[in-house]
Amino acid sequence: MTSATVLDPRAAGGKRLLGKIGIVTGGGQGHGRATAKRFAEEGASVMIADRHAPGAERVRDQLKDFGVDAEVWIGDVGSPEGAKALMAATKERFGRIDILVNVVGGAFTLPGSGRVGWEKTPEDLTANIQNNLFTCLWCCWAVAPIMVEQHSGSIINFGSHAVRGTDRLGYAAAKGGIAAITTSLALELAPHNVRMNMVVPHISNRDEGDTLVTRIPGQVVPERKPNTSVTAPQFSPIPMGRPGEPEEIAGVVTFLASEDASFTTAETICVGGGAFCRL
Repeated sequence: MTSATVLDPRAAGGKRLLGKIGIVTGGGQGHGRATAKRFAEEGASVMIADRHAPGAERVRDQLKDFGVDAEVWIGDVGSPEGAKALMAATKERFGRIDILVNVVGGAFTLPGSGRVGWEKTPEDLTANIQNNLFTCLWCCWAVAPIMVEQHSGSIINFGSHAVRGTDRLGYAAAKGGIAAITTSLALELAPHNVRMNMVVPHISNRDEGDTLVTRIPGQVVPERKPNTSVTAPQFSPIPMGRPGEPEEIAGVVTFLASEDASFTTAETICVGGGAFCRL
């Protein structure tokens, strides 16, 4: 196999993560895949955590082809046991954990659930919270003691513009909770030289073939359609008038993971073309 020479040209030769060990949950596709590639481009070794083995292995192989030390962990981080297992596997494999990026999650609607909040089923609301809030919470909880012991680390959580949108009550509640985790736990971790911040993407494009698994286990991946959601009434308007690219979000994540952001913690950065995302 021919070695790749560039994984993300936006890095422009930067090596801000040289020697760092990063975990990317949901790293097999979308924003997670773009983040893993940018981390590798900037010198990090990467643990790609996902519940979908083919996606995670595809990204691992891309990174290894580039000459980067990468590994996969397949499992569910929606429980304390799963999150602790991921951290333990990463420490055993790489010796330390410098960066955790909590990408895993995403909004979905179960069949039969209504569009407005009070019409949604308890199952839909609970599943969205489990898929988004608890996956982030347990990973933060599991990695914090490791980073505190190291007296160093950076955690980046993924928020959402859904907190100011409609049609996704459970998802919005979960992402609002992630904002609270970010501000509260960041203050507790700050004296230990551990930083925690949140990035908030908006609608993003996807490369053809990038969506390998849906947010609902067992559901068939829908056929890819052109992204027209930039004008959908349930989303915050985007002044720049276009969807984002996963690489644009990955660039901001990488900044927060790097020493360029060494005095930045408990912050939210909206990466949505000017759309307002704060509660």
